[in-house]
Amino acid sequence: MTEQAINRKYFGLGEVPRSIGAVLHGWHGGVSSVFDFRAMTGACKHDCFHCFTDKRRKTLTLEQIEGVIDQASELGFKGIDYLGEGEPTLDKDFFRIIEHTSKKGIVPVVFTDGATKLTDKEFVRRIYDSGASVCPKCDSLFNPEYQNWVVGDKTKIYFDRRNESINELIAQGFNETRNDGRTRLGFDMVVTKRNVDELEQTLRYCRDNNLWVVFSTYLPAGRSGSEDFNKSLVLSQEELTKIRETVKRVDGQYGFNHPVYNNFATFPCVEFMQVYGDGRVSPCPGNETVIGNIKIDSLKNLRARILEQFPCHDPSKFDGHCLYRPSIS
Repeated sequence: MTEQAINRKYFGLGEVPRSIGAVLHGWHGGVSSVFDFRAMTGACKHDCFHCFTDKRRKTLTLEQIEGVIDQASELGFKGIDYLGEGEPTLDKDFFRIIEHTSKKGIVPVVFTDGATKLTDKEFVRRIYDSGASVCPKCDSLFNPEYQNWVVGDKTKIYFDRRNESINELIAQGFNETRNDGRTRLGFDMVVTKRNVDELEQTLRYCRDNNLWVVFSTYLPAGRSGSEDFNKSLVLSQEELTKIRETVKRVDGQYGFNHPVYNNFATFPCVEFMQVYGDGRVSPCPGNETVIGNIKIDSLKNLRARILEQFPCHDPSKFDGHCLYRPSIS
């Protein structure tokens, strides 16, 4: 280990070097420690090619949402992903929700388009003060044409505004090195035939700037799970293998030697249970089978129902590899 390394181990990763964005604050609690909550508004300015939600109208009240957060805290979840049915930062209760999450001892992790609200310094500062981590949308850091195409932006301003928000998040310290080795800023990059050649450049940018990154592939859920989804951008097995080789080679140069996972390549899956804005519950973003509704049942009972119907999600047996994506061999 280098002088910058710490003797800190995270689920499935072994000892992790500092200052390379290896672990996101909120995704550090181990297997099944992160709860996916699409509690926010369905409003969104964009029309993403591979959107993972059908944007049903949010019907949970703020009181019900806070009640779910309270239950998640009691069950020991360490992080809550706020994915939204649409763009989370547009929700009128956005700050009430993420600040309540922090008060209950859970890290809010905000997945956002970045371009809509995060160029506002005061807005970004309040998110920072809440203790949240932030993951702006990243299909490309380097190709404006592709990035604007993915989000359906015909005005061609999204790419620049998203990059402006990333600069603002960095300016306000989201990627500062923490004593525990975690960062509060990262990307979930959906890798396709049109951006796979950017993977190494993106990984090096993130390692050099202490930004977390995962390289995901399409899920059999949302738009990409529909029968009429255009699969022309889906990666081949050969391309998946190249991803494995690239990640292992580059991360090894940073002293970060870890398994390559079939869900995110650089990181194991730690998500368990997904609640939509209308209260429906499914096992995870990759499995949209509705097993109940939080409006009429407790989170504890719904978790038990998931484990009964889908024992593959049992934390004592789960190895961190996505159950619903093709393996990277």
